[in-house]
Amino acid sequence: MWLTAALSMALGGVPAAAAAAPGGTPASVESVTFRRAMTGATAPAAAGATEGAPLTVAGRVLAEDESGTIFLQQPDGAVWLIAGDEVLGRSATGESFQPLDADALAERVLAELPDGFAVYQTPHYVVAYETSRGFARWTASMLERLNRAFTAHWKRQGFELNSPEFPLVVIVHATAAGYAEASAAELGAPVGGMVGYYSLQSNRVRMYDLTGGEARRAPGSRGSLKEINRMLASPAAAPLVATVVHEATHQIAFNCGLHTRYADLPLWLVEGMAVYFEAPDLSSGRGWRGIGKVNYPRLEVFQSNLPRWKPGGVVRLVATNERLRDPQEAGAAYADAWALNYFLIKQRPADYTAYLKEMAAKPALAGDTAEQRLADFRRYFGDPDELQRVFLAKMARLR
Repeated sequence: MWLTAALSMALGGVPAAAAAAPGGTPASVESVTFRRAMTGATAPAAAGATEGAPLTVAGRVLAEDESGTIFLQQPDGAVWLIAGDEVLGRSATGESFQPLDADALAERVLAELPDGFAVYQTPHYVVAYETSRGFARWTASMLERLNRAFTAHWKRQGFELNSPEFPLVVIVHATAAGYAEASAAELGAPVGGMVGYYSLQSNRVRMYDLTGGEARRAPGSRGSLKEINRMLASPAAAPLVATVVHEATHQIAFNCGLHTRYADLPLWLVEGMAVYFEAPDLSSGRGWRGIGKVNYPRLEVFQSNLPRWKPGGVVRLVATNERLRDPQEAGAAYADAWALNYFLIKQRPADYTAYLKEMAAKPALAGDTAEQRLADFRRYFGDPDELQRVFLAKMARLR
C-alpha cells in the first residue's frame, strides 16, 4: 500500500492549470512561504519546524489552480500541495530548476537523519542506512533487479518508460522501533504492522532491517550477503520481502512515467499492479527475481472469496476506491485487484497497455467521477459484467 502524509485539503476535483513540465524548458524556481499546522505532510522537508510556524519551500510549480492552490516540487523530488489560503508569500528566485544529483541528494538525506546513518549508492538508488552495510547492499541489489525487470517488462509490452528524474531514495532503519518512530513523525500516524512504505509526498521508501539486525545473526557473523540471503530466503520472510518490493514498485512507477503523483488514479490498477510485481521467488535465494509469477497468497484469498462475488463486482472495483480504502474489505480487495491485473496482463496485454498509457496521461490534481472511470475501462475492455464472467471462470481454474 503506497502511503502519503495527510494533506490539508482533498485532491479530488481540483482543476490543474498548465504547468512547467519536467524534461522541457528548465522551469524557474519559486520560493513559497506558507503556514500550516504540523502534519506528516510537512515533516519530511521541515526538520526542526514548530507547529504553526511559517514554512518556506523552493522548487518548480508543477500545477496551480484559480484558487491559488500550488503543487510545487523541490529539487530532491519531494512535492507539496499548498492551499491558496495557506500562502503567506511567493517570489521567483531567478534560478532554473535542477534536480539534485545522487551525491547532493545523499548529502541532503544524511543531513535530515540522526547520526549513525551512512549511504550506499547504485545507478538508480541512494540507500541511507543505519544497519549493516551488507543489508544495505542486499537491499540495493534487490531494488536494482526489480528496476531492471520492471523496465524490461513494460518495454516488451510496448510502454517506453522514462528514466527517473531524481535518484530513488530508500531509508533503512536498524530496528522496527526506530522505523516506527520516524514513520509516525513523517506520516503523522503510526504505520501499524507495515514493514515499509512509499510516500508520494517525499518520494522515498522507508523500511527497516528485515533480518532483525545484529540480534539474529550467527555468533561471529559480519552480516555477509550469503547469510542475509539465507535468512531472507525463508517462508517466514516472504511477506516482508514482498512488502518492500510492493512499495519499491510504487516508487519506480511514480518516477518513470507509468503513474503521475497525485493524479486521481484508480487504486485497483495502482495497487493491483504493485501486487503483481511483489511475488517473491524464494528459490532464487536472493529474495525476489522475475515478474508475472502467480502470487499464491493473494490467489488463495481471491479463490476463497469467489462465492461472495455478485453481478457488478468488477464495476464496483474499478469505478471507485472504496473497497481498497475500507479496512474491513482491504484484504479481499487487494487480492481481487491483483487477480484482475493478472488476468488482464495475461489475457489482454495490448488492451491493458493501451489503458495504462491513458492512465499515465492523467494530470495531477484533476479528479475523475465513477462514470468516467467506467467509461475509460469500457473503452479498452468492453462490458465489465461480461468481462467479469470470463475473468472469474479463468481465475477460478488458476493453479
